[in-house]
Amino acid sequence: MESKSSDPILNEKLLLTLHSISETIDDLIKWNKNVESADDYYSSTAGMQLLAANCTLITAIGEGVKRINRFAPDFLTSNFPEIPWIDIIGMRNRIAHGYFELDADIVLDTVKNGVPTLKSAILKAIEICDK
Repeated sequence: MESKSSDPILNEKLLLTLHSISETIDDLIKWNKNVESADDYYSSTAGMQLLAANCTLITAIGEGVKRINRFAPDFLTSNFPEIPWIDIIGMRNRIAHGYFELDADIVLDTVKNGVPTLKSAILKAIEICDK
């Protein structure tokens, strides 16, 4: 495992971004705890607003990953090769540049199945940086 940066400013930027991603993940999990299918998004105005909010938060997570890759290029991939970092950035790009072609089933699957695994990796990354 790659350790934290020896540069305290870089390490602080890394920690701030990781904590932001972690908080965003918490919101996604909490906000979607009662969502059981993509139809739950489409069935009401509140559901559509939640879908839009999810997309905003998923985009923010992708931005955070891109930011970490910019100032600590190998940190995430070397420590957590099981996480599809490129796909996370790709989903961010897809949402940001093709919003009206969004698939609510993919968003829901990401929130219910991908996000909890990502949360675990982000918490471990925070631990590495806190050492």
